[in-house]
Parts: sequence; C-alpha cells; structure tokens
Amino acid sequence: MSGCTFCAIADGAADAGLVALRTERVFVIPAQRQRPRNQGHALVVPAAHVVSLQDAAPAVRDELFAVVAQLTGAAGALYGAEGSIVFQHNITPGPVPFHLHVQVVPRFPGDGFAMPDPAMAEVPRAVRLRQAAALRQ
Repeated sequence: MSGCTFCAIADGAADAGLVALRTERVFVIPAQRQRPRNQGHALVVPAAHVVSLQDAAPAVRDELFAVVAQLTGAAGALYGAEGSIVFQHNITPGPVPFHLHVQVVPRFPGDGFAMPDPAMAEVPRAVRLRQAAALRQ
C-alpha cells in the first residue's frame, strides 16, 4: 500500500538492513521507539498489507504468532530478560496508513514498564541494526 512504511520494508524498498527475520508471511524488525530499560523491543509484521487482526488470513495469524512465540523464547538468551510482554494495537486512528503488527518487549526486574511510557524514545538506526543482527542469530 502506498505510503505504508511497513509495506515499503516488506518490499525491500526501505530499511532492508533492519529486517531481522523474514518468513513466508511475516518479518521482524527492532522497534524505532524503545523504552530505555526494555531495549530489544521488536515488531512482528505481516509482509502483505493487513489493517487489523480480524482481517488477517488464518495462515498469516498463525505465522505471526508462531514468530512472536520464537521471540518471547529468545528474549532471555538475547537480552538477559526474565520474560516479555506481547501487545498489539488493532487499528490506530490517524493520517498514516495502519499496518497490523505485534510488539514483543523484553522485561527485566525493576524495569518499571508502563504504558504509555513518557521515557520511550527513538533508538538510533545503528543500535537497531545491531539488534536486528542479534535477532538474526
């Protein structure tokens, strides 16, 4: 879909280096904005433009959550996390085209995780490239 950042990434037209994992139906990228105490926040995104969870084909939902399960299982080895939180916003109003995605956030003791979190900040691309490389492994 024109104007959709996730579609541009899926098509290889933008930020290909940030794609940590690509399966037949989904891909994983580090989130652009991350909480300082929860580094490693990743997004699992359908490769085809899907607006909402209920609009996703069953095979896409299955693959989406299979990859989410992989990430939650890897959070300890990758980041030393004791767990993770998984969430999904189903259609966010606004001028930018919305594309379904599931967020996986590593959790640590005393991390003070809160939603919304005013400390959440943009992570430099170089850091996200390192995160993507770690996720690939």
